[in-house]
Amino acid sequence: MRIILLLLAMCLPGLALATSVLPKPLEEMVREADHVVVAKIVSVDMVDGRGRPLTQRNARTGPGLPNQMRFNLEVQEVLFARTKPPPRTLRVPLWQMWHYSLGTMQDDLTGATGIFLLKGDAYEPVYPAGFQRTLKERAEIVRLLGTPS
Repeated sequence: MRIILLLLAMCLPGLALATSVLPKPLEEMVREADHVVVAKIVSVDMVDGRGRPLTQRNARTGPGLPNQMRFNLEVQEVLFARTKPPPRTLRVPLWQMWHYSLGTMQDDLTGATGIFLLKGDAYEPVYPAGFQRTLKERAEIVRLLGTPS
């Protein structure tokens, strides 16, 4: 049995390098969020490790790469703010370990509206995965926040 597992592991080395995070319950993310906003992704951009803009559609993020993908959001509504309300526009940095290409993210997400669970003064995702929620989850998120809709 050990030999079979070893052979399987040798045949599938890419699986060991895959980037993933464990799912986190919505309730936990809402509880940890400092800001919960309904917002539209007006653009997606990327900067290199020195903060210089990257515009090549095939520019990538992922393990070993210094690039940072960011959502540029237009806040439509603030559902919750632990401190002062966030500004009307936000730049949200994404986790650098995700395997993303700039062009794909721009094509798939520009113009999308959702609910964003953010933390801190830099408006970072509350967790690398699942911080962007669909509008269909609004009632549940408002319930978890304990605020009237």
